[in-house]
Amino acid sequence: MALVTVYITTCNRLELLKRCLNSIKEQTIRDIEIIVVDDNSNDDTALFMKSECEKDTRIKYLRNDINRGACYSRNKAISVASSEYITGCDDDDYFEKDRIKSFVENSDKLEQFVFLYTDSLWLTSRGVNKAGINKFAKAIVSSEDLLYFNYVGNQVFTKTSILQKYLFDVNLPAWQDFECWFRILRGTNKKALRINSYNYIQDISHPFSRISSGKQDRIIKAYDLFCNKYNLKESEKKILRLHFFNYGFGKQYFINSTIIALIKSFSVFQILLVFRNVKELYKNGKEDKI
Repeated sequence: MALVTVYITTCNRLELLKRCLNSIKEQTIRDIEIIVVDDNSNDDTALFMKSECEKDTRIKYLRNDINRGACYSRNKAISVASSEYITGCDDDDYFEKDRIKSFVENSDKLEQFVFLYTDSLWLTSRGVNKAGINKFAKAIVSSEDLLYFNYVGNQVFTKTSILQKYLFDVNLPAWQDFECWFRILRGTNKKALRINSYNYIQDISHPFSRISSGKQDRIIKAYDLFCNKYNLKESEKKILRLHFFNYGFGKQYFINSTIIALIKSFSVFQILLVFRNVKELYKNGKEDKI
């Protein structure tokens, strides 16, 4: 049995998948299981993966009979994972060589915290950058903290048994990662810990649509479903609307949500987040006029 499982879901993005898979194969810790779930691609993904499985016995390849979506595919991989620990990678992102090592070296902290995470590096047309605001963010977060901001991002490192218990909600049209982390934190009544490493690269430079991208109506629908699922109070609903500003909309909620957030959780990070949200809303407003 391998020490760590890494799961990848993919659909018709073969060149990006190759980069992602290679970054995982080249990890400094070799004791890993790699599970790739193909969501019924119609390109050469199947041929490529057959060859990869023959060359590297650590790789397992599963293919959906029809297109079933990223969450179904993630759950499929998670359900068959056999390692003690697990983490994921979107097929358009990739790992630095020491990512798994940084988690394994801190795995003892999973006795106190339910999962570990890191900040991301962002690959844009101008190169690889850090989000400067992150250095002011909390390193230990609760489910309540996530209502203000998704500190965690799109991947965690945890015990496989935890993710197999909670899985991803296939009924959500957006916010699937965020909702899963929130549900784990609330369900276990534990907190999550950020590891001080930048070893996950999120690529927002390519022409494909990112897995996490969504149109405004899907974000709003996810918001409504989330509020109902967790029976949020009115004040919590207003705080949750802060997430709209990440997508450049929701200016009608800006003043109300921002005031409540600052009253309930005043910090340097929250102040910087206000300025960032203003910037995103302004940028989106300019784009709407073009």
